[in-house]
Amino acid sequence: MREKRTLLFSLFNGETMKKIGGVILLLMLSVGVLRPDTLSLSLFQNITDNLFQNTYPEPDHLSNMSFSIDKNFSRLSLFAFGEYSYLFENSDIAYYSQDLGLDYLQPLNEKSALYFSLLGRGYFYKSDYSDYNYISVNGYIALKSYLSQTSILKSNYTLEYKSYRTSIFDYISHSLFVSADKYFPTKTTLKAEMNWGYKYFLQPYQTAITEAPVEMPSPQEGKGRGKHAGMGNVYDTPDVPVSTQQEGGEGIQVFSAGFLLAQGIGNKIGINLTGMKQWVLSGENPFDFVEEFYMVENPSYDRFSWSGIQIGSQVSFLMPWNVEMKVDFKYTDKEFPGIESLSLDGEPLGLTRNDQRSQLGVSVKKNFARITLFLSYSYVDNRSNDPFYDWEGNYLTVGLTWDHFYGEGK
Repeated sequence: MREKRTLLFSLFNGETMKKIGGVILLLMLSVGVLRPDTLSLSLFQNITDNLFQNTYPEPDHLSNMSFSIDKNFSRLSLFAFGEYSYLFENSDIAYYSQDLGLDYLQPLNEKSALYFSLLGRGYFYKSDYSDYNYISVNGYIALKSYLSQTSILKSNYTLEYKSYRTSIFDYISHSLFVSADKYFPTKTTLKAEMNWGYKYFLQPYQTAITEAPVEMPSPQEGKGRGKHAGMGNVYDTPDVPVSTQQEGGEGIQVFSAGFLLAQGIGNKIGINLTGMKQWVLSGENPFDFVEEFYMVENPSYDRFSWSGIQIGSQVSFLMPWNVEMKVDFKYTDKEFPGIESLSLDGEPLGLTRNDQRSQLGVSVKKNFARITLFLSYSYVDNRSNDPFYDWEGNYLTVGLTWDHFYGEGK
């Protein structure tokens, strides 16, 4: 059993301080070279009793430090965002991410404008999880047009290429989004939206080469299940097939339709109701399992992994001293095409995995001149026909953001 360490020691051990020092050095260089118009620094502390979000609870604390800067040149802007996250009990999953990009705004007339963006991103884990390291390029174009004084049409297209250290995750994706907003004098807002997406895994079927078989860890030991158990190196479990005899790529096509109904009550209360249904039009996830982790990206789980419905509601309040408070509830019913439910002993149950999740959350935010304080709590109850993913968890976040404005950015 791992020796229990205090949070203070975990946060300020030598390796962590080197990482923090590297982030600070990169930030200083960025500020010195770019001379930004705005600079934002954030520090968040996250606490959970179920990090890996499965039936075997794993408590942990996650510290997240980030910075963002941007520089404006008339209609062109340059921006950078860096983030370092450290997990106290599962420190092998610590990671750093870095975004660099530019965007451009081109007015078409008094009612319409085009927006362009190009983003590069790097995501880097510690050596034990370096198979999930990736570099991505994201291109984005959006159109916003006022159809009238009370209605807006928005549309955008996104192209993303993501290259992982372990190439079975490599993919190219396309996404097309269209929405229409209508505002009424009664402080009512109606919104309808549609989203189409296509994700193509370039080479998901590969054979792992190992010198000797390694025994598959139990769910309790690996914190996960299947060929990517516990987010470990994908070649650590060769007895669980990481591929089939199929060669080539695998494409998944999805389509979703949704709505939003919002109503203002006076000047201090707002209520909204949202709903969305998603269909998988073709293809299915090429992997045997999909796993979701709290605050840690997982390449097998995203919006292309499921079909189903999502509904939610939120009530927002403007409290005394301009404190913003939100209470929200979300329910999802998701089926995962191509993913078979298994017993806790790993035996097939003859069912396609289906999860029904309820989530209740409360958040409070207070804005000062340059500092924003944030506190949130959420409870999640996930019911699944795969007993390994039948779980519940509590999540607490506290943090602050500091914003500084230079020159014209002010």
